[in-house]
Amino acid sequence: MFYAVSPHHDSRSSAIASNSTRNDPRNITDKRYVPTNVRSLIEFLTYHNYDHAISPKILNSPSGKDFNNIVQFLFRLIDPNLSCPGKFEDEVIQMFKYIRYPYNISKNGLSAVGSPHSWPQLLASLMWIM
Repeated sequence: MFYAVSPHHDSRSSAIASNSTRNDPRNITDKRYVPTNVRSLIEFLTYHNYDHAISPKILNSPSGKDFNNIVQFLFRLIDPNLSCPGKFEDEVIQMFKYIRYPYNISKNGLSAVGSPHSWPQLLASLMWIM
């Protein structure tokens, strides 16, 4: 599990899980959503010295590795001491719960990051962290 302040499970996780089924009010299905937020993400990553290749072309349909690099970079901005000793999909889901992301991140979405069904939701999660 990604560990930040405390690696211990607490009672908040059940409350977080119940909140994760809420509908996302952001208009992530709008055709302008992805390109607009890709530009914002690139600007943010560039400003914070992201150390991997990044471009609109990469982020129009990112690979799992691209997403992995970005999400770990963003989590480390929150806590530089984060570690990921387990399976990436499980760790990402747990970390989003830990930071109280209010929407569900699915393993299926993480296994097909760049797909048209998964990417807008995952991009929205990255925008929320920013």
